[in-house]
Amino acid sequence: MTSQAQRVVITYAAPLVFLSTDHWKQIHASLVSQLPLRNLHWKSPSRPIRTIQELDVKLVPLETLREDQTASQIPQTVLGKPLLNIYIFICEDSEAYKATTRKQIKEWHASVSQRKNQEWLLVHVVRPDQSVAQGRLFQMKTSVLDKVKADFNTDKKDRCVQLVWSAERDNPAVWADLTARIKEGVLSAFDIALTQREEEVRRSEGQKQMPGWNFCTFFILKESLASSLEGMNMPEDALQQYHELETTFFQVLSEKNLSWFGPLITPSSSDDSAPLLSVAKKPYRDLILANTISVFDFRVYLLARQCALLSKIGDMEEICRKTVTFLTTIARTLRGVEDTLPPFFIEAWIYSSALSVVDQCDEWARPLQLSKSASSTFSAAKGELVELARSQLDIFGEAAGHLPNKPPFSLALPESYNASKASQITEASQTISRTDLSAVILDREAFYELYVVVTNRAIELYASAGRRKFALKLHGSLAALDVHRGRLSSALQTYTSLPAHYSPHGWTSLEAFMLNRALDIHASAEKVKDREWIHILLHFLRAYVDDTGMDLLLTHDDSQAYVAQLVSALKDAAHALDADTPYPDHPALSVSISEHDAHLAEVRDGSLLKVVVYNRLPCELSVDEVEVQLAGRENSRLLFAHAASRLAPGPNELTLFCPSSSGGTYTLFSTQISIARLHFQWKHAKTAKQLRAGNMPALVRIPKDLKALDVKLKQPPRIELGTSSKVMVILSTGRNDVATAKVTLGAPSGIHFKYQDVEMNGDDAPPIRKDDNFVTFLDLKQGQTVIAAIPHSDASAYHFMRINIAVEYVTVSEPEVTRTLRLSRVVATSLPVAINVEDFFRGTRLFTRFTLSTTSHQHVRIRSTCLLLPDEADGVEITSCIAQKPSVVTITPAQPGRFLFQMDASRGQVRDALKLQISYRMLREEVESLIELAVGEVVSEKPSLESLRQDLVDRLVQALETNASWVGLYGVTGELSVPGIILGDDEMGTALRQVTEILNKRRSTTSFGEWREIVIPVDVPQMHILAAARLQIMENPFSLEKSKKRSRPLYAGQPISALLTVHTSFHWSPPEDTKVDSYLMRYDIEDLTHDWLVSGRKRGDFVAKDDETFSVPITLIALHHGALPLPKIGVTALPIPGEHRMRSSVVPGCETHQVHGAEKVLVLPRGGRSTFVVNMGVNTSM
Repeated sequence: MTSQAQRVVITYAAPLVFLSTDHWKQIHASLVSQLPLRNLHWKSPSRPIRTIQELDVKLVPLETLREDQTASQIPQTVLGKPLLNIYIFICEDSEAYKATTRKQIKEWHASVSQRKNQEWLLVHVVRPDQSVAQGRLFQMKTSVLDKVKADFNTDKKDRCVQLVWSAERDNPAVWADLTARIKEGVLSAFDIALTQREEEVRRSEGQKQMPGWNFCTFFILKESLASSLEGMNMPEDALQQYHELETTFFQVLSEKNLSWFGPLITPSSSDDSAPLLSVAKKPYRDLILANTISVFDFRVYLLARQCALLSKIGDMEEICRKTVTFLTTIARTLRGVEDTLPPFFIEAWIYSSALSVVDQCDEWARPLQLSKSASSTFSAAKGELVELARSQLDIFGEAAGHLPNKPPFSLALPESYNASKASQITEASQTISRTDLSAVILDREAFYELYVVVTNRAIELYASAGRRKFALKLHGSLAALDVHRGRLSSALQTYTSLPAHYSPHGWTSLEAFMLNRALDIHASAEKVKDREWIHILLHFLRAYVDDTGMDLLLTHDDSQAYVAQLVSALKDAAHALDADTPYPDHPALSVSISEHDAHLAEVRDGSLLKVVVYNRLPCELSVDEVEVQLAGRENSRLLFAHAASRLAPGPNELTLFCPSSSGGTYTLFSTQISIARLHFQWKHAKTAKQLRAGNMPALVRIPKDLKALDVKLKQPPRIELGTSSKVMVILSTGRNDVATAKVTLGAPSGIHFKYQDVEMNGDDAPPIRKDDNFVTFLDLKQGQTVIAAIPHSDASAYHFMRINIAVEYVTVSEPEVTRTLRLSRVVATSLPVAINVEDFFRGTRLFTRFTLSTTSHQHVRIRSTCLLLPDEADGVEITSCIAQKPSVVTITPAQPGRFLFQMDASRGQVRDALKLQISYRMLREEVESLIELAVGEVVSEKPSLESLRQDLVDRLVQALETNASWVGLYGVTGELSVPGIILGDDEMGTALRQVTEILNKRRSTTSFGEWREIVIPVDVPQMHILAAARLQIMENPFSLEKSKKRSRPLYAGQPISALLTVHTSFHWSPPEDTKVDSYLMRYDIEDLTHDWLVSGRKRGDFVAKDDETFSVPITLIALHHGALPLPKIGVTALPIPGEHRMRSSVVPGCETHQVHGAEKVLVLPRGGRSTFVVNMGVNTSM
């Protein structure tokens, strides 16, 4: 039986006259074009529904098949006979059907209806272009088709179909009905035939325990099921049949009932080189039927059929995996009868079979479109086959003496291999039928060439599959081959490069072996122990400590002495390095923190940290320095170090020193151990993903050293807007006599410090050295505090500015140590108060009201405010209109402060800006200053409390922060009552009690602490026209001025004479408009229709001149009695004729003051007596 599955056969027949026409040839060609059949849905009662995507069909004439042949007793596929018989005819009318067509169909029907498991179908072909009326044509068609159905559809199954077709109108849609009937007929016949064959298989399988049952006969019977399913393009179902056969075979094998088979193996001369998956190399079915097939051949045939079906499924990977398992399993079985086989038959057979399967799979996979993942796994599986073939070359090479009997070559040797087998290698070179293998067995160089070619082929397959570890292992074997061949340079390069690929995957044993070989080759080649050698050794030590190293040093008995020798050589090589060489994360050494609370050095600036250095090497290691780096906020770093030390195997406790005095909580960032210029480094910083997983960093707490050098920043005591911004740097030396202290400030992007313009404050200012990037203080004494003002660029875009401070200083006592202090301070850049200005013009006087409100949640204390005139402002006086009581005003978020000033410019003018000077301080700063003074007073009385000074301040400040009930009392009396403070009986409690007693005393808040000043420039407002509008009640219409005392009362409804006056002044006009002597203006009396009626010129224009008054009389009528406000007068300036700016008229500025705005007039209700004369009519009686 060949590997090609039999196709489904469909026969066709037709009248002989019709078969000889061109019309039939056209129909036949069109019918063949509809094949293969697609999308068949097989619904079997015993199986779930199956969808056949494509079914190959063979269309043959009926007369070519003969049913009178003697039926074979050997079970064949159910597709060996036709599944469907089709009869195609043309009949134009009923008369022709009765005369000839019916008889022809009956003869054909009688022939095919007797055939078992076959279906039949009648196809009536009709031409659509017949020259007959459509109605009659339709009737004729229906009539013939109905007669055919009535004559032959006897079992209620419609087997008649009409095909309306012509060569000119060959539309695939016209074939839809016919192809559907063909699919239905094929599946129906196949289902019946397959069900019958399955029943035969079940019957045979049920007789397995009965005498006379034959496995080989059962195999042929069940295989016919697989072949039938394969022919129907259902390879999965066919493969399942072979799986069941394989299971049955293993049961028979376990029962050791092999009477239906020949011997285990009967090798022929070509068995060791024939393609493994070929079923044509031997008559396997004949051998199975004859019960003479060997177990070996049977297993090979079964594998070949399974792989052929897997290739149709497209599972190339499974073919290779199955073949690898098969070859290794059969090889173990054949080892038991190896003495009966030709020399090295098993190795030659595995070698040839593995390579032939790879070639066959490549051929099968060529038309397939494999996905990226499927292609990757396929390549990996092929790589395993090629590597299996390569391992057979290891056996050949060692037997022929081409390869040494040691790893990695000896790993492929079977357990049954012995030295005596090497004597058979010459005979094997003559008996092995694979020419490319037999030709190289005795030729050393040719063998090496074949070995490298096969190995590289496996490497390429592994590499394309992404299986780097397997590819690297084979690279190692090629390096071992180079060593054996004396190619040390190539071997060293390979052994050196491989460990970097093994290490990420945890192959420590293989990694150590490769590195050990690299070290040996390096020594054999007598190369210099340079940087490359150091890296090889360090990689070896890494693998050694990870895998204990005891069973890896295959060429050294005393591994401990060997490692000690390497470590000693490492130190010498490290001193010979010409540049620093870092090596990260070496497992031979590790550094951990033993105490997470560092200790102050006390007598000098710096802190001490205890660590444990663990040495995992079996020998002592001398190092030059151990370093631990801690990380704090804003990327600040602290470096703890310990000088030269000898690290014994196991834990070593060391105390490291850091000269920096930065206190706080830090995380372990990195550690380093140095040997000359070789640096072992470890990173301990945690990533965000590790932190989310709960892998927290190691913390180290460093106490604040109160006696160390320190730097603080604050705003300058006087801030004047419009001048260069500055920050005050306050440097305290503490316990140190400082030779030099270099201060560098770092701020947000865009902020630059101007070190060249640094100014020193105070009388005892030290010498300084200015640079573009820093400022250096020189010769600072112990306990000295210096203050420097450093200007910087505009920072108004920030409310607060975080400044990073870096101080590098050298003390007089330790000139060889450069200490670095890194701090981060926050300095406010915005003003603590927001200022709102309101201006009120009154002739030559200007009233200005400043409203100060806090810009944060903190309270601001205002001691004084002052509005200052420029120096050249003669004749102008400014007075404060509000007396400050109390003397200090507290501004809160809910309570702003208001300050009013009057500027009298009657005897002069002021054009330049004024300056508002505010003396202030924050309430928090004031309270902290008071607390520090109180604590300092207590400490001065008892110096032993100096170490508790900062703790006392922090405790008190924290208590005030948590409870704000003290603020009200402090603001009134100056008494600071600290709430919620717990006073114990210890030294701290006693000190707190003394401090709180001092704080509870009444005091003036201006008697302590520093006050700051803000100087804010205030522009003098300008106005073109000031109008003072007034409405005066006149005694009578002829009065020229208002009388001092009105003699007549005012009544509702009474006409009242009034005079409207507008006094204009140009005193506050801009300087550029001082030459303008008049403006055109308009007045408008407010319309109070509920209170007054206005008679006269309610609105009018007039010309305004400086210090002149415009007047106009009007009459008012009160609409009701009561105290009524007089109407207001609106005065506006009109555009200046002839002047335009930006295509718009120019309107001068004008501000109007209602002089009578606060006045009201009393209007009385109208009273008195009225006499009316009433006409009573005429008396007619007289």
